[in-house]
Amino acid sequence: MVCPKCGSENKEESLFCNNCGAELSQNNKKQGNQLINIIVKIKSFSNKKKSIIACSVLVIIICMVTGIIYFNNPISKFKSDIKNNKQAEAVKIYDDKIRGNFDRENNINIFLKDEITKIEKLFVNDEIDYVKVNSKLKIIKETGLVSSEVNNSITKTNNLNNSRIAFEKGEEFIKNKDFINAIKEYKSVISDDKNYESAKVQIKNNEKQYKNQVLKSVENFANNKEYEKVVGVLSEAITILPNDTDLTAKTSVYEKLEATKVEAERKQKMEGFIRKQEVDVLSCNVVSDYFNLNDEAKVIVKNKTNKVIKKYSVGILMYDSNGYPLESGTLAGENQLFQGKVDSANIQPGQSFGEDYVWNLYTDYGTINKIIACVIEVEYYDGSKWTNDYYDYWKEEHLGKQLK
Repeated sequence: MVCPKCGSENKEESLFCNNCGAELSQNNKKQGNQLINIIVKIKSFSNKKKSIIACSVLVIIICMVTGIIYFNNPISKFKSDIKNNKQAEAVKIYDDKIRGNFDRENNINIFLKDEITKIEKLFVNDEIDYVKVNSKLKIIKETGLVSSEVNNSITKTNNLNNSRIAFEKGEEFIKNKDFINAIKEYKSVISDDKNYESAKVQIKNNEKQYKNQVLKSVENFANNKEYEKVVGVLSEAITILPNDTDLTAKTSVYEKLEATKVEAERKQKMEGFIRKQEVDVLSCNVVSDYFNLNDEAKVIVKNKTNKVIKKYSVGILMYDSNGYPLESGTLAGENQLFQGKVDSANIQPGQSFGEDYVWNLYTDYGTINKIIACVIEVEYYDGSKWTNDYYDYWKEEHLGKQLK
């Protein structure tokens, strides 16, 4: 320490100068003050540190208490379980602590509806993929709550997902110059899809190429007489190009060709079934009952097999003198189609049956001018059965129609 009076060097701890005796206490006071300041700062820092620690502990305690309160709150627990895809736990807490409490149930319903809206919005904005959307909505659905809202949301997101897939497929088909399938996919894009306008533009820009491919496809099917496929392609094309007269005209032509082909195939099939009849109807007549009060039906059938017929049933249609269909009487059921049954026919192979067997139609005698009949089913004594495949064609041909 330097003496302020004579400038002599002294030890740091000296109170007086060794040379002149001057007091050195002023410097010591200054050093003492510095020491005191350091101690105060240290103490202050220590107090702050303690305060920080105390605050931290307090925060932790508050968080723990809040957490305990939160997770013991059934509504909070339910919401947490739903957000964490814990459907079973959510249902249990709902059944145990929420169900039956109107305010809590209402709170949960509002929460679930909000969740559904958020999930939909995320999907619409492409912020979440379809797998996650489907999973989250499924969790909500399995709670059995807000069923209408969640089902509507599932339908909506499914439609939007299918629409997006259709647009992607359309883009791929366009790259490969497959205009028919491309336009078909673009037509499946819905208005809620952000790709909707782009799909409409693609349809518009590729109409000509689409029509050319449609006509080429029509020609190929027509050459193979696949008129049903022709009509299908043209019908679909008309939904895309509704004002195209070429497509409309061709559709009319091929619909007629298809109808002709179907009828020819039907007739051919029907004739095949007729040839395979195991039991034939030989004749049908309208006769009077014993008292000339009611019309009765007499149907003669023949066994064309080598088996003995035990029982059989026939369908009978009735007509007036002009060939218009009639109904049987009240006791016979008042139907145009009368079904007659024989339970103990005992028709031997090659033999006929029915001369002495009639069914009362319970109409006033002379009402019915003519009847026609077809075998429905036969049971043989060996236990086997035959069902007449022609019967359905016969009904389609005659039931409810004028006899010509």
